[in-house]
Amino acid sequence: MSKLIFSYKEHRKILKAYGFVENGFNKSSHNTFSGKINGQDRIVQIIYNKHEKKRQSDRTMKHSVKNSGISREYYEDWKKNKIVHNEII
Repeated sequence: MSKLIFSYKEHRKILKAYGFVENGFNKSSHNTFSGKINGQDRIVQIIYNKHEKKRQSDRTMKHSVKNSGISREYYEDWKKNKIVHNEII
């Protein structure tokens, strides 16, 4: 299975497209977002630092998929065609 490759900006955009709200930074480089997917409250952290600005680590992306409730397939759909699956929002 290939890795999800997102820049920090792309990662922010997909979360916002799915209705997540940016809560700001904690611990300096961790940016938190909150939202609702399938009726459940979700909190996601993404990392902004010199190592992950251009490409989020595989670990960050795995945690984002798990914590956001947005499936890996939906991340891939958004990356390729900017498709938002409104049925889960």
